[in-house]
Amino acid sequence: MVSQAVSPPRSIRAKLLAMMVARVLLALAFLGVTTWFQVSQGSLSETLFYPLYVIAAFVGLITLFYALILSRVRNLRLFAYIQVTIDVITISVIVYVTGGIVSYLNILYPLLVIGSSIVLDRRGAYYTAAISSIIYGVLIDLEFYRLLPAKHQIFYSPVDSTWEDVVTTIASNILAFFIVAYLAGYLAEKTARIERELHEKDIDFDRLEHLNRQIVDNIPTGIMTIDEAGRVTSFNRAAVDITGHTLRDVYYKSMNEIFPALSGLLDDVSTTDLSVERECETKSGLSISLGLVLSPGQGEDMANVVIFQDLTQMKRLEEELRRDDRLKALGELSAAIAHEIRNPLASISGSVQVLREELSADALTGDRRHLMEIVVRETERLNALITDFLLFAKPADGKTESFDVAEVIGETVKVFSNSPEAAGIDIRTLPEPEDKDDIQSAFVDGNRRQLSQVFWNLLLNASISMKDLNSGKIEGSSKLTVSKKTIRGGGEVALEGSIEIAITDSGKGIAPENIERIFDPFFSTRELGTGLGLSLAHRIIESHGGRIEVTSELGTGTTFKVILPLRVEHP
Repeated sequence: MVSQAVSPPRSIRAKLLAMMVARVLLALAFLGVTTWFQVSQGSLSETLFYPLYVIAAFVGLITLFYALILSRVRNLRLFAYIQVTIDVITISVIVYVTGGIVSYLNILYPLLVIGSSIVLDRRGAYYTAAISSIIYGVLIDLEFYRLLPAKHQIFYSPVDSTWEDVVTTIASNILAFFIVAYLAGYLAEKTARIERELHEKDIDFDRLEHLNRQIVDNIPTGIMTIDEAGRVTSFNRAAVDITGHTLRDVYYKSMNEIFPALSGLLDDVSTTDLSVERECETKSGLSISLGLVLSPGQGEDMANVVIFQDLTQMKRLEEELRRDDRLKALGELSAAIAHEIRNPLASISGSVQVLREELSADALTGDRRHLMEIVVRETERLNALITDFLLFAKPADGKTESFDVAEVIGETVKVFSNSPEAAGIDIRTLPEPEDKDDIQSAFVDGNRRQLSQVFWNLLLNASISMKDLNSGKIEGSSKLTVSKKTIRGGGEVALEGSIEIAITDSGKGIAPENIERIFDPFFSTRELGTGLGLSLAHRIIESHGGRIEVTSELGTGTTFKVILPLRVEHP
């Protein structure tokens, strides 16, 4: 069984239009040859040529009619068969007028068979060959038996044809028609199959291109391509998320202009990949750490490919891990040392106090009393320092419970507001208690006393920072803001289902070079500071599964953010 290629309607319509154009061109050529022949005969008034003009006019008009109704025809294949049938009849009339059995224009039949195979595949070619054979055979027989009027023929044979000539002519033409139909149908079918394969490949390429674009847009790594002039030619979705720049912002702009920190890197890319890390700024001005791999491309619009990732979070986690390792090692070592120091310190303090009680008042006058007070005060200070250090080295487990951290914040802020350290400071809690967005409750699991100590230390540091800015005095412009908000989805995965408490002061701020060190033990910029307050706060928050973030600007103030995970289910 021979499979038939079925062309889509749009393809058949296009082929029918091409066939109409070819028909008009042949009619014009036929008309031109007829006119030339008549002129060469020197008789323009010869009526013998008029049938040819009528045929040319008919072909033009019928083709115009086909073109007008083509857009309204639903069954294009049936319409094509009707056209082919009318063409066969028209060719037969031309053959009759131009001599019948002696006409050379019977070559139009094979041409029509070829055209039919292109429009209607092999089946159409066989149909055209069959109907051409029938009509041509009938035409030659009618002419042989003189059943057709000879007055309309332009050319005719001076010698009467024999029956053998008629049979030979009909048989040879019919054989030629079907041979052409077979060959043309085979080639048309093969061509249609190749077109289908190419069409399927085109569809696959389109799908692959769309799939590739989707993959590039959905991978979490930023990708941008650079042309030979150093301009950005593509920018995937991850690149937009990381840098804040849209494709419209960067397209066909110099990479060095958009990312000044990457200037000169393309000069180092030749035939091998280049891996670097750079600090860059996002569109909003936020500084981020990028890990970049620059690779040579294929030239023109993709001369170089830049793949990059935001390493800011990773570097922060690495720093926290390094800090934790240092603190763990330091804690284990110093805990034992602190105990060894604390025991003789207690002995010294106790001995001095006993000595002070036993000595008479006359013996403790002047410098002796002052020195005795210094010894007692300093031993108490050292004892408090060692107590904090032991708590930092190994925080007390305490009682773990489920409690409302929003309530703890409110109580701590209220107590601090009434303390001497808060005198003259404008303390605000956001959102306001009457605000509809105020967090009424936020339950966490942990140690209530330890978290209260963390918030107290942060508030105390804020107060000291504002005093340092104003030379030890609190002025009316000193402001302290405590805000809280819950994070429940839509943000970073690590933050979902958390509460964020932010404490913002208008103090002197922290120098950029000190930001990374403020949580290290014994690091302090204050003369009398122990350097354990923030370290202890950091340790406590980590033990509760949270973290502390800090942002600061010199002369403007500092913000500490405490992020704690909420309970999945409220009690």
